[in-house]
Amino acid sequence: MRSCWSCVILDCTMTEVVSRLSRQYAAALRRYVAEEKEATLQQAYELGCKANADGLGVLDMARLHQHALVDFFLRRASPAETNTQAIRSTETFFLEALSPFEAAHRGFREANLKLHRVNETLEHRNVELARTNQELELEVNERKRTEKALRESEENLRSLSNEVLHVQEEERTRISRELHDEVGQALTAINMNLAVLKRNGRPDSLGVKKRIADTQSLLEQTMETVHRFARELRPAMLDDLGLLPALRSYANSFGVRTGIRVRFHAAAAAENLDDERKTVVFRVAQESLTNVAKHAQASQVGVSVRKTTKGFRVAIKDNGRSFPVEPQMSGKRKKRLGL
Repeated sequence: MRSCWSCVILDCTMTEVVSRLSRQYAAALRRYVAEEKEATLQQAYELGCKANADGLGVLDMARLHQHALVDFFLRRASPAETNTQAIRSTETFFLEALSPFEAAHRGFREANLKLHRVNETLEHRNVELARTNQELELEVNERKRTEKALRESEENLRSLSNEVLHVQEEERTRISRELHDEVGQALTAINMNLAVLKRNGRPDSLGVKKRIADTQSLLEQTMETVHRFARELRPAMLDDLGLLPALRSYANSFGVRTGIRVRFHAAAAAENLDDERKTVVFRVAQESLTNVAKHAQASQVGVSVRKTTKGFRVAIKDNGRSFPVEPQMSGKRKKRLGL
């Protein structure tokens, strides 16, 4: 019901618009026929614009013109030549009133043509975009496959590195035991035999005794070197007494051997680490102290193992000279683990 009332209201509104335009059109037409002035002809163009803006079409304008002609000729009785001139004037007026519709129609055609061209351009761009999206999707998939392969390669390398370190540590343990048990015992036996010869030799063989004494001294130095190598390869104390005694013993022997004063501090909770992590902590400290002795030219060094929220932190700080880190970590350096 509401829709019907809307139609009635709209129809009444359009009727009022047409009625008003009809009166204005008829009056303007009469003035133009009577005067034929440019200003009056301009009114025809303005009325056409108004009719076009109000939603009227060309047929509506034809009806307005027809009503205006009937009104005009009913109001005026003229001779034949006057009627011919009047008809020409009314034609001119009507054509001028229709010119806005022609311009609008021409603009519509141009706009429609432009719209068609824009649609063609958009369609072409959509095709290009679809092809680009497809290429991008292929590239993204390829990159994902590459990243996956890289992650797998890194994981394999990490696993291989761990295995290599594990094998190295086992080999160090074996060599350390052989040095300590077999070579060390053999050197000890030789030293004892030399001591017996020195004690039981002839009193007048001073040259022999001196040579035996020199040999004993050399053997003692060799035994110390062998034991040190055994401790550095794999300190028995690490397996027998734990991480902290092994670190403290190594720090003390490092200080005696190098003359560098060592300050050592470690959290007791570090002993709760498993054997593998204890070995890692010991090797990090060992390698760091070796680097201090070789490169830092330091007089003192601090070794600390402290607990953090994520685990344990091993810090080696010395008062020696520094060096740039980047070249040491670059791939062009020698193949090392980067400790």
